[in-house]
Amino acid sequence: MPGDQSFSDIARGFAAVRAAEALLRTLGGSTISVRVPLDVTMATNTEEFGLAGPATEDVALSPVVVRRARAQGKNQRGRVELLISAASLAAAKEITDAAGSEAFFDSALGVIHDNVLKQVVSFAVDDFGGTPYLYRVVVQE
Repeated sequence: MPGDQSFSDIARGFAAVRAAEALLRTLGGSTISVRVPLDVTMATNTEEFGLAGPATEDVALSPVVVRRARAQGKNQRGRVELLISAASLAAAKEITDAAGSEAFFDSALGVIHDNVLKQVVSFAVDDFGGTPYLYRVVVQE
């Protein structure tokens, strides 16, 4: 729990965040966009009839390192693993905890990489001292 952490654990967590950010930038971090639905409370008549799609927002995240995902079974072709800096998600959407980041990627309609919308397959958080510093997102076409 965050309340049970010492000052040195918190400081080490922030150091891990800065180190991950620097490492991803050094490895040639690129930019991706995560397409998420907007919170719209009132539906128009066209949306009620299914004539218009839901309103969405593309959230740009950088630095991101894109690499081929490790094959763990059949039909794994086209899977890509995205290593995303936790600092980039915090800057874009003010999400700083593991639960918030998981909810963000669970609600995502997809990830835009190389101008192609790809489906989120899995999500994992790397943390140190309770502070997330890296997100691993596997996507596929």
